[in-house]
Amino acid sequence: MLRTIGLLALGGLFVFACGGSGDNSEFGSSGGTSGTSGDGTSGNVGFGSSSDGMSSGASGNGGAADECKKMDIVFVIDNSGSMREEQDNLKTNFPNFIKVINEYKTKSGAELDYRVAVTTSDAVKEKGAFRTTRGSGAPNNCNAGPNRGWLERADGDVSGFFTCRSSVGTNGSGRELPLESAYLAVNGVNTGFVRGDALIAFVIITDEDEGGSESGGAGNPVRPDVSTYIKDIDTIAKGTGRWAAAAIAGPGPGKCTSAGLGDAQEAKRVRQFINTVGKNGVFSSICTGDLAQGLNDALKTFDAACKDFPPSGVN
Repeated sequence: MLRTIGLLALGGLFVFACGGSGDNSEFGSSGGTSGTSGDGTSGNVGFGSSSDGMSSGASGNGGAADECKKMDIVFVIDNSGSMREEQDNLKTNFPNFIKVINEYKTKSGAELDYRVAVTTSDAVKEKGAFRTTRGSGAPNNCNAGPNRGWLERADGDVSGFFTCRSSVGTNGSGRELPLESAYLAVNGVNTGFVRGDALIAFVIITDEDEGGSESGGAGNPVRPDVSTYIKDIDTIAKGTGRWAAAAIAGPGPGKCTSAGLGDAQEAKRVRQFINTVGKNGVFSSICTGDLAQGLNDALKTFDAACKDFPPSGVN
């Protein structure tokens, strides 16, 4: 039997299901924007509300689906000079993000075994390494949590620790490389983070395109073809469909502006990456003035990917 809990979160009252063994509990709507690459405005469904009662079933990847029980989440946050408002907004909204995954139960009634980590878009300097200390914009007395590259449920105040770590500052390179950072983050630099039986999930937040585009040009990306990231991450995740990605960036065409978060350049290459990810990818606009919708879209997409989690090695 499901019990519903009212959650005042992200600017509205959301209701989500949280149940025990054998139910269809989920932390996102399986009928929302998962698998899309629009502007994040479709499917305005609150955290955890279910529109079609989706449960584990046949995998679209050629094998029997088995709901994931673990999730390794990487936040890639743009730390260039124009990102102060976005970082502050993320810190405001993240507690509700973590509350939902904290209260999620698998179909067997178990709690989701998750890890969450923070890196930046400055791939040249930081090379995808996870933040373990407070950022330059964080209060001097903030607590970054345990001396480990990621946070886990058992650490206690995950929201508070993440808030401290996600204050990554605005002194990073103007050549933003969030896709490269995402890849590097799971390719060995953070030893022990990726678990072979966990869904890998990326949340990319940037107001520029991959390679930077402030001059109006195409920027200077590391890889000419973003689809090569898909193949490489497939290998790390041990198969297609065993990872997901959400991007909150400029939808285009051209520059967009919001009262809450300022200007954002069109993120063409980031959108192309999400398009190539397919049903496990979602692109949301950063110009809504609040990151709430984008984080909501991310949760819905991760939920759908978790419920259609293919066996290792299925392509």
